[in-house]
Amino acid sequence: MDRRRQLVIAAAVALVGAAAYYYWDTQAPSAPAPEQAAASAAARIQHPLAPVNGAPLPPLAESDAALGAALAALVRSATLPELFYPDRLARRWVATIDNLPREQVAVEVRALRAPGGPLATRGEDEALAIAADNSLRYARYLTLLAAIDPGEAAALYRRFYPLLQEAYEGLGYPGQYFNDRVVAVIDHLLATPDVAEPIRLVHPSVMYRFAEPKLESLSAGQKALLRIGRENAAAVKTKLRALRAEISSPP
Repeated sequence: MDRRRQLVIAAAVALVGAAAYYYWDTQAPSAPAPEQAAASAAARIQHPLAPVNGAPLPPLAESDAALGAALAALVRSATLPELFYPDRLARRWVATIDNLPREQVAVEVRALRAPGGPLATRGEDEALAIAADNSLRYARYLTLLAAIDPGEAAALYRRFYPLLQEAYEGLGYPGQYFNDRVVAVIDHLLATPDVAEPIRLVHPSVMYRFAEPKLESLSAGQKALLRIGRENAAAVKTKLRALRAEISSPP
């Protein structure tokens, strides 16, 4: 779509929005009472989590120490592994999860550090593809993943959920339920296609791209699952299915 057409569409949307606002401001009944709005929001929740009784949680801005210790215990480590960014933990995890179905995950909100070294490739030109040993770059991540018990992960998630919900609303989603977003993101990642390897690439600039347009159009999270290799992706999906079962309501 050319820029001129985009501007025309944007102007049309703005005009329709202004007209709708004028109509409802003059014709519609008054807004529902706060308790009615709260009940309506609760009715839209698809995967409610039962509240957890326990020690009071720290304020969101002061939660890094408690959440970091809990994450370290989850991955069977005495301290938070260096793969994790140690600051703004709740906000980073919430923003990363929310970004995974999008085109990219902003660097400043990522919860985990990127693997070291460049993408491993093989061949040139039409034969350029992801190398089989590229999956080794993610070995440390898969080791952490293997150590996680889905039931324990879900328990930790429920315990700190109020902070995650607060962080989610702070991203610009007031009144929306974070756990519903988590389940939707898990489903999105589970829908990542299983692609035969090697996966062909093109190198038009500094960054590699998937040669197949359908693969290049996938989200940041789905592309990541393709880059880590089929076996690693299968292990990630297995954990995601188990976690989803722990935090989602039955159909």
